[in-house]
Amino acid sequence: MIDIRIDNFIRECSTLGGAISLDYEPLAPSIRFSNSGRRGLKYFSISLADLITSFEDMRNNIAEYAAAPRYSQDTHRTLFYSFSSPTASALGGTQTMPFFNLLAKIIHVANQLDTNFSENTMLVNLQSINNTLDYLQSQLPDNKRYLNSLIDMKVTPSINKLGSNIIYYGAPGTGKSHTIDGEISERNAVRTVFHADTTNSDFMGSLKPKMNGASIEYEFRPGPFTTSVINAIKDPIHHHWLIIEEINRAPAAAVFGEIFQLLDRESGTGTSRYSITLSDLDMLSFIESETGIVLTDGKLRLPGNLSLLATMNSSDQAVMPLDTAFKRRWQFRYIPLDFDVSYKGGEPCANGNLNILNSTGGKIQVSWKAFAKVINEILTDEDIAEDRHLGPFFLSDDELKKNPDEALTGKLFMYLWDDVLRHGLKDAVFDSATKTYGQLTRKYHNNEKIFSERFYELLKYNDNSQVTSLQAVAEGIPDYGNEE
Repeated sequence: MIDIRIDNFIRECSTLGGAISLDYEPLAPSIRFSNSGRRGLKYFSISLADLITSFEDMRNNIAEYAAAPRYSQDTHRTLFYSFSSPTASALGGTQTMPFFNLLAKIIHVANQLDTNFSENTMLVNLQSINNTLDYLQSQLPDNKRYLNSLIDMKVTPSINKLGSNIIYYGAPGTGKSHTIDGEISERNAVRTVFHADTTNSDFMGSLKPKMNGASIEYEFRPGPFTTSVINAIKDPIHHHWLIIEEINRAPAAAVFGEIFQLLDRESGTGTSRYSITLSDLDMLSFIESETGIVLTDGKLRLPGNLSLLATMNSSDQAVMPLDTAFKRRWQFRYIPLDFDVSYKGGEPCANGNLNILNSTGGKIQVSWKAFAKVINEILTDEDIAEDRHLGPFFLSDDELKKNPDEALTGKLFMYLWDDVLRHGLKDAVFDSATKTYGQLTRKYHNNEKIFSERFYELLKYNDNSQVTSLQAVAEGIPDYGNEE
């Protein structure tokens, strides 16, 4: 039997040529095919189950079909009308030539025929029909062979995985986005980033102009939400995700608008508990045209194979509060601040060293881990919320390797000076004689002391591997680290 997944199978059928085109539709699943287009192009669809029933009917009446290998409208219309599937009977009786062509292509590829394909001829015998049925039945969604083929697709089957809404939060650099990356299949994910100017129409989609020759037309352009819903509806076998980075940098409840109601989920299916009637008729029409389904009374629910995952920093600048009703519809997962144990496996902390200054201006190297833990200890003593502390990956491996001085002065110092310590707490980390951020960076580059005595004292006890160097810091030995 031919060993190929059904979507690729139909794609190969479509390459055989002729006026009739074919597409695989994962919804149902089903196969969409066209007419010849001579009187206007139209599309029709038949489910895989109905197609199997049709070939079973052909096998049960093999003598009649074998006697008519070449297309005859009257003969095949009569034969097709007798199909036990109402759908197949209707299609075969009204779209006889396209339906004949569909069946002929499926038989040709299922039997791996070496002969050139002719759209007016169909190979019908007991062996060819049995081979075709064996293949099509192997592609039903509950068939083990079909399910095993999903492993090669590197996507997540939606079996036993229900749609959910989860917000990941924690200090900057704890790995919130990295954690999400480990839980999704990128090919089935849509990503967006919220910001202060994000609107409901950005998120949902809206009518936008486009040029058609010399004239301007308007068409619906889907936003990330609508795109995710369509992807999930069209591919119900696999799980899909909508990833929203920095969800609280926009007024989230306003951005979600009426779809706010869809976030309540049924525990057994993952679908929305309540539906909404779409007020945007252009969006409604777009979803129906893209998915091939009709939303009864214009009502929409989130599919059970679509999850919404988001990240947020609750104490960052320029963030907006999430109201209680909105938060109640989400699960919240805290990514802990831990430099020794990774939340999701892998390295628990970025690797690299920082060049810092001792009390006389001599540079020594201190591990990023030791440095960050000391800063966080000071911030804790000053009652600064943990989600404003330094995460293990606040500085990346690349930053620590390629230009640690720039990462320290241009990123870390700015974050501490302008954000975390801005309200009279700068002396907790930095030398009290330093009054401005510009002065701080100049002192660093001029090899002058910039840290507080409290910082040096804590650093001395933070990491055993740094004891010797820290004694050098305390004693002001400028040539530490240059021993031969």
